[in-house]
Amino acid sequence: MARTKKLRLLTLFGTALASCALLATGLAPASAAVSPPATHHGPPVINYVNLGDSYSAGFGTGTIVAGPLPGCYQTNGTSQVTLVAAQAHINLLIDAACAGAKTTDVATAATAVAPYLAQADLVTLTLGGNDLGWSTVVGACSTQGTAKLCDQAILATLLTLPKAAKSANKTLRIIDAATPGTILLQGYPRLFSPEFGNNPLITAKRAKQLNNLADLLNLSLAAATHGTSAQFVSVSSRFQGHGIGSPTSWLYLNPANPTDSFNLHPTATGYLLGYYPALKSRINALHLVY
Repeated sequence: MARTKKLRLLTLFGTALASCALLATGLAPASAAVSPPATHHGPPVINYVNLGDSYSAGFGTGTIVAGPLPGCYQTNGTSQVTLVAAQAHINLLIDAACAGAKTTDVATAATAVAPYLAQADLVTLTLGGNDLGWSTVVGACSTQGTAKLCDQAILATLLTLPKAAKSANKTLRIIDAATPGTILLQGYPRLFSPEFGNNPLITAKRAKQLNNLADLLNLSLAAATHGTSAQFVSVSSRFQGHGIGSPTSWLYLNPANPTDSFNLHPTATGYLLGYYPALKSRINALHLVY
């Protein structure tokens, strides 16, 4: 059941994006004990927990490092998480986002960091994309795939969506029960910019089809927040015109290495100008006092 949750006033979140970029630093794994709120004169300190998959773990920037949980990997690059955590009144209790995490893995991580969630005022995450096997779909529909493989992959994704949404809802309910904080679930960008025509990776026609799948995934994730206090935060409009195929793409792609683990993830610019503003805008719009 959804609960009313109050968040401490975030009056300093109006920091300019350029300043945020200068403040951003790589995150080391959190210590074993919950970090106490720092002594701070000004706005109340916000205790913050981050969960989720590679889009919350900073993949696409920096260097891969070990996270706080077994088998968990993140990066030390700029992301929406490092930008939020750089604010003077934010106390990052733990960043437990793990690359490759499926919805059930995020639920397991939430259980593992329950003591942190119990003290959190703000929880952010991304989830759902790995349940669909996006990299497999993109590979099948790329110029290296075939029409038959692509059509089969798209159909399989459509059939998997309801199950993924149900699992996302279950995970959000687990997080909701574990924290008094505000939960913000960020969606995924459309990966491609077909308006610029065909590109070496994918044709404009297939790019449009995969963008439609991304839209369906985001709609499913928004619906998955129902019955919980979680709020869905879209990033689609902010990435418009900056997908793969655009001369100003905000998504990482290494054509020479199709297995590069950073492929299809935001670049530092994508996190700075895409994910972070969407998150900051929603936090500012809450106007809640914890």
